[in-house]
Amino acid sequence: LSQYYTAGRHLLKHRKSSGDARFSAFQLTARFLYRELPVRIGQTIGGLKHNPSPYNIRQMQPFQQLMDSYADDFSLLVDRTPAPDTPKANAEFVDALRKLKGRCRVNMWVLSQALRELSSAINGHDPRIVPEFLLPDAAEHRRAAADRRAPLHYYSSTLAYPDLSAPMAYLAPSGKMEMTDPAKWSQLSGPPAADAPAPAPAASATAVSYQWAPNKVCSEFCDEASCRNPRLWPGDNTLQCAENQTRRFFDWLYSMNLGTQLLVEDHVAIHDYGHNLVQIIQPLEIANRAAHDARVICQRHYGFAAPAIKVIAPTPSVTTTYVPHYLYSMLFQLLKNALRATIEHHQADAARRAQMPVVKLVMSSGDEDVTFKVSDEGGGIPLSQVDAIWSYLKTTMDPASVASSAKNGALSSITFMNRASDTPLFGAGDGLPMTRQIARYFGGDLDLVSMEGVGTDAYLHLSRSRNAVEHTSDLSTLLHSSESDISGLASDA
Repeated sequence: LSQYYTAGRHLLKHRKSSGDARFSAFQLTARFLYRELPVRIGQTIGGLKHNPSPYNIRQMQPFQQLMDSYADDFSLLVDRTPAPDTPKANAEFVDALRKLKGRCRVNMWVLSQALRELSSAINGHDPRIVPEFLLPDAAEHRRAAADRRAPLHYYSSTLAYPDLSAPMAYLAPSGKMEMTDPAKWSQLSGPPAADAPAPAPAASATAVSYQWAPNKVCSEFCDEASCRNPRLWPGDNTLQCAENQTRRFFDWLYSMNLGTQLLVEDHVAIHDYGHNLVQIIQPLEIANRAAHDARVICQRHYGFAAPAIKVIAPTPSVTTTYVPHYLYSMLFQLLKNALRATIEHHQADAARRAQMPVVKLVMSSGDEDVTFKVSDEGGGIPLSQVDAIWSYLKTTMDPASVASSAKNGALSSITFMNRASDTPLFGAGDGLPMTRQIARYFGGDLDLVSMEGVGTDAYLHLSRSRNAVEHTSDLSTLLHSSESDISGLASDA
């Protein structure tokens, strides 16, 4: 962020210069973007093409539309736009960025719509999209087959739930300490029963047959919340693995889109509007605006006054370097959720509805972070549903009804701050998963602590480090971790 801010201020200083002085100031940034953007778009195409998730997303029209759109973006930059080595070529390059800016907004909306259709296909057990080994009949067979297998002789000092990515030491039957191999975590972890069906023929001479089942050990440092919560996936870890692999893929895909959009919008904003996106801001001002807009949208949806939002800031004048509209969108999302939970938990009781508890928004500043806590008394979240709030495949609105509000969904990130109160209360965004991904992309994080029957506390951390790097997984690592899980599957159904 500090590099964005410094580069932006330098370009703004020379924006009103004429002739060669202006061109020289913008040329270095333009050359970087001319090389960097095709790489990012190409990686996005590659991720969609190879599809690390177990679902057949390439069979779905929205994902096909996304791939076609990215391919056209790539062609626009590589085949139809000259390198910005002259003032005229640089003007053509900026025109291409203006086109990409609009397409980035549309692509993000199409991706949201695609996720809703994927969720609908999974819930409907569509055999074109859901592989056979994840259909309900296969789940019953997996549970029966697991009961017939010989017990494993792996021992762990931690919980015996599956680790999806991190290698760990375990005591092998030989008595020696060995390390698990994440690349082979889906290999059969026990001999098949005598009456188990034979595996399907390999697709090629070098292919190996796998069953999509994790190791029965869990690393102490595993970062999967669901690995530490056995109540979420009773009796069948395969669905858990499919969900987590899908979430990792869309985390990566959203990060790639976020980075591309920020590069494009920042350069265009400096050229056309005379300001850069990364600014030194007072977070409290943005928090107050998000709180006001969240109450407006909540009141319009329910038809009566929304609960009050009490903003508490021991150090109100604190500043930090951030992108204002991204901070606004994250706080807006958290406050909408808190207000909705509070109203729906209390509105059934007339007495409680008359005096609903306030939602508290606390801002605290430290040496490393600026942290927001959004606290509500909306009844909380059951333990069995905690992990589901981070899923991209859970939606509260039908895909058809979402499509009808596409006009609002395609708002630019900056315009969203001015028109957020015109959007639906829920179901029109990707909610908490996307909010957490934005926070992580800029070096922060989002955590939730919930007490069922009482309420939920959300903690949004903004990193104050001026040296935080872009938080995006490497595509080759993502594909390698899922290669053996998906490409060599042999159904156990």
